[in-house]
Amino acid sequence: MVKIMKIKIHNDVWKVKLVDANAKKMNPDPDSYNFGLTEYKELLISIMDGRSESVTRSTLIHELVHAFLFSYGHTVEGEEAMCDFFGVHGDEIIDLTNQIIERWGDRCLQSKK
Repeated sequence: MVKIMKIKIHNDVWKVKLVDANAKKMNPDPDSYNFGLTEYKELLISIMDGRSESVTRSTLIHELVHAFLFSYGHTVEGEEAMCDFFGVHGDEIIDLTNQIIERWGDRCLQSKK
């Protein structure tokens, strides 16, 4: 299984890696833990290994939103809340978009001509 991969967001090349659940950065103190962590200086997204697929997926989406905002130069008040929201509801939004576009078929593309 690939544990580290590189992705390009805008002009930045990010590393995304699965990190052991016991890693210090995922457990900064006894009372807190991180399922995911975006490190802007290093262009690194760390995702805690060993979580369920749904938790891993929503965490990855959450962290990717942070990375996209950073790479495109956006700072957003309430960024954490926005990332949480999209992490939880992003799949549903994308699935509905795909369903609508699929149902419309070529009709939605013809208006561009």
